[in-house]
Amino acid sequence: MTMAVPNINDVYACLQCGYCRTVCPVYRETGWESLTPRGKVYWLKQLSSKGLLDRILRRKIEITDEWMQKMFTCTLCCRCESLCQVDIEFHEFWEEARKWLVENDYGPPQAAKDMYKNIENKEFKNPFMEPLSKRDEWYRDDYKLPSQAEVVFFPGCMTSFYEYQVLLSMMKVLTKTGVDFTTLGTDEMCCGAINAMTGQFDNFKQIAKHNVDQIEKRKASTVVTGCPGCLRALKKYKKYVGKLNFEVVHTTELIARLINEGKLEFSKEFKKKNLPLVYHDPCELGRISELEGRGIFDEPRTILNSVPGVDSILEYNNNRMDSVCCGGGGGLKAVDYDLTTKITARKVDEAIELGAKTIISSCPNCKAQISVGVEAKKEELKAKGEKFKMKVMDIADVVAKSL
Repeated sequence: MTMAVPNINDVYACLQCGYCRTVCPVYRETGWESLTPRGKVYWLKQLSSKGLLDRILRRKIEITDEWMQKMFTCTLCCRCESLCQVDIEFHEFWEEARKWLVENDYGPPQAAKDMYKNIENKEFKNPFMEPLSKRDEWYRDDYKLPSQAEVVFFPGCMTSFYEYQVLLSMMKVLTKTGVDFTTLGTDEMCCGAINAMTGQFDNFKQIAKHNVDQIEKRKASTVVTGCPGCLRALKKYKKYVGKLNFEVVHTTELIARLINEGKLEFSKEFKKKNLPLVYHDPCELGRISELEGRGIFDEPRTILNSVPGVDSILEYNNNRMDSVCCGGGGGLKAVDYDLTTKITARKVDEAIELGAKTIISSCPNCKAQISVGVEAKKEELKAKGEKFKMKVMDIADVVAKSL
């Protein structure tokens, strides 16, 4: 049995050289060749056309639950693309492969299916089954926002329901700098990033239309979000609803712009006890955004270098385009949570080796994932009778505390 697999030209272009294996965070933790990019591409090729040995041995080549699970065991960090010798555009390849699997009734894993259903549910409109009324509960009493404004702040689900400190920090920054802004409040629906990551595109057009309609209803010319996943999803909307009548920017782009225009001035120093700090480049904000057009690397560093008291920023050995995933991407937590924690542990260990007291990122998902890793390290060292302190912050938190 052979199948019409997606991206067939890329499947046959793959040289099976193994360069991708050397940078794959999943392979580094598991050692399984079948979980490497080339391993997955090889299997797609086998589905398309049996190899000679398979024909001689009369082996069946078919999609099994085990293989489907392996296709979803990936952080979608796309370091494989940055080293690919034949320039396969993996940032699109993996999404298309997952979409193809779902369209043929293979996967995704049940946890990802549940998230999809929760987004469709009008009582939630988010993947976490959080009541819709909770989306704006952290700010609705303190901020009387206008019905229309130049800027719509789109926090996203992770920020609204769990990393609400990032939400409050950004609200403070926008208010202090006099930005004319509002939010979608309870009208905000999940951006749909998790749908794209898990190949479930059926309701992506519906999500795009809903959010675009709500943004246009507020007459905004700019949408700002602190979530790289939301950033990429919002930019994809134009493929489903046509031309967007607003600009989509990340919070670091807006903050850097405000600094350069002299509209944001700091008055407090970053606490010395939390120095030095190291910056982690989120995959979706940096490398993947670069592969799609423009990666955001300089703005976060410009902001941090402008904060009083921050003399220098430590850098991971692999940074910018070569940044190593924190483990929280690609919907992997819904597939193999323990694997994500192993990937995260390496990130925390390297920060310790560098001598960092604070890990800074510009992604709420990275912040949440790395925070779990820091807590795990704290418990590990506590069991040995050792003390350990390390902070994890979003850039918006750093800026808000320094105003």
